[in-house]
Formats: sequence, C-alpha cells, structure tokens
Amino acid sequence: MYKIFANGGPLMWILFTMSIIVTSVVIEKLIYMFKTEKKYHRNFKKNIIELISNNEISLAISESENEKNAIGRTIKEFLIRMDIKGDIHHFEKLAREIEYKELEGIERHLHLIGIISVVSPMIGLLGTVTGMIEAFNQMAIHGAGDPNLVAGGISKALVTTAAGLIVAIPSMIMYNLLTTKANQISEEIDKITTSVLNVIWR
Repeated sequence: MYKIFANGGPLMWILFTMSIIVTSVVIEKLIYMFKTEKKYHRNFKKNIIELISNNEISLAISESENEKNAIGRTIKEFLIRMDIKGDIHHFEKLAREIEYKELEGIERHLHLIGIISVVSPMIGLLGTVTGMIEAFNQMAIHGAGDPNLVAGGISKALVTTAAGLIVAIPSMIMYNLLTTKANQISEEIDKITTSVLNVIWR
C-alpha cells in the first residue's frame, strides 16, 4: 500500500490531506446531527398551530421544547422573543434570524466538502498529466524499447487519477446528503413559521 502511495508522488499527500479533512467534517456533522436532530414528529405543526390559535403561547413553547431538533428550537425561540405588537416584517426577520442560527451548526464547513469533491479529481488529473509527461520524457531519452523505463511515469499517472476519484466520489455523496438534509430542515422551518405568522395576524 505504501509503495502504491509513494508511486503517486507528492500529489498523493495533497489528496490524503483532503481525505482527512472530508472525513473529519463528515464525522463532526454526523455527531452533531445525532446529538441535536432527533426525529421530527409530523403532528408538531398541527399542535403548534392549534395552541397559537387558542392564544396558548406558553403551551406552544412547552410543545416546542419536546421537539428535540432545529425545527422545535426555532419555533420555541421565536415564540419566546416575538412581540405581538410588532409588525409582520419584524416577525419575518426574527424567524429568519433564528433559522439561520439553527442551521449554522449543520451547514458549518460543508463548503469544504463541496470544494474537495470538485478539486480532488482535478488534482488526480494533474497527476495523470505530470506522470505521462515523465513517461514520454523517459521514452525520448531512452527510447520505447524497454517498457520498464516508462512504467514509473504511467504508474504515477494511474495512481493519482484513482486516488482523486476515491476522494471525490464519497465527498460528493456526503456533500449532497448533508446539503439535502439542511435544505429539508430549512423548508420545514419556513412552512411552520409561515403558518404561525398567518395565525398570529388573523
């Protein structure tokens, strides 16, 4: 394994570092979501709307506390901080502010995975190009009679290409999964806060 890694040249260390970064961010995100994003109960929205419609704000806050996820925390903080005398623009800004704060923990460092998923194949391709240049240089100097002379350059080209894809494919999968999860939470928060605002202003 080390011999294969060494054959890839210096670019393999860059790809290895990228793989460590991706792994660290993914583990951090999974631990964060395991601790903070419990199962979302589908009847939560209905219960909140009914309580607010009956002007039972304190009970709605208690209901939100039982929802152990970003949606529940957003609604809870919104209900605690809202001013019934405020205008609709104040409510919307407040809801958006709280939502961004809650999503920050999920979205933090996700851009690193996205960048690496795009850049790592390019680095692998760079290794391919440099490896082939080295192989052709050996052929120009020593001729093409002995394949062992060009094997090192070709090996370097193939190893870095494979390593770049090995880093890129899981990175792209995890980036899309985590981004989709964040978008789903954001959409659900938007739906509930919109419904809450509509009830408040009736």
